Amino acid sequence: MRHWIFYLVLFQVSVLSSEAQDSQAYAVLSDASRNYSGVETFCAQFHQVIEVTLLNQVRSGNGKMCQRQPDEFSMRFSDPAGDLVVVDGESVWTFYPSMDDQQVLKFSGLNSDGRFNFYKNLLTNPKDRFDATYQGIEEIDNQRAHRVFMKPKETQGFRSTVVWIDTETELIINLEVHDSNESIRKIRLTDIQLDIVLADDEFRFVPPEGARVIVR
Repeated sequence: MRHWIFYLVLFQVSVLSSEAQDSQAYAVLSDASRNYSGVETFCAQFHQVIEVTLLNQVRSGNGKMCQRQPDEFSMRFSDPAGDLVVVDGESVWTFYPSMDDQQVLKFSGLNSDGRFNFYKNLLTNPKDRFDATYQGIEEIDNQRAHRVFMKPKETQGFRSTVVWIDTETELIINLEVHDSNESIRKIRLTDIQLDIVLADDEFRFVPPEGARVIVR
């Protein structure tokens, strides 16, 4: 009988600990969501690594990422030079000349930027859209960050993600996304600038002459 009571107490403590972790995860995400919603523009340098597990390939790149509320986004690579993702508020443009300099993909429709704009995708109504678990605080390049595991409650195009949110700025500085196709994307953000003036050209893209534009 005593053994049964002992294990019951352990189970209750485990459940309470899990609930506390989840509560802390949503508190961190909610604070970051409120903070992000008040930012009109931001830019950051990024380093991205994509592990294409099905092909046993690893691709990496560096560049600059910018966002302007409510629905403009850009991800321009300096390495590989010329690769880009641009969301102009109505369409998503992707152009990867490092792989094919004659093909442009255009994704039509409003709110179609969720796959690329991880700030918007992860911090919009996080409690309603994700099961989240707080995994503690880690130090990344001398920055202390909350580590939060997130799993979509409904289909989001990825299976799960881990985000690192700076304890002081409440901004995402690192993430690891496990896509539905088994690929793993890792992005590190540095030199984050908030509420800076951005030219309209930052969020515009004109396909190069002669390129095929494939609408999806």
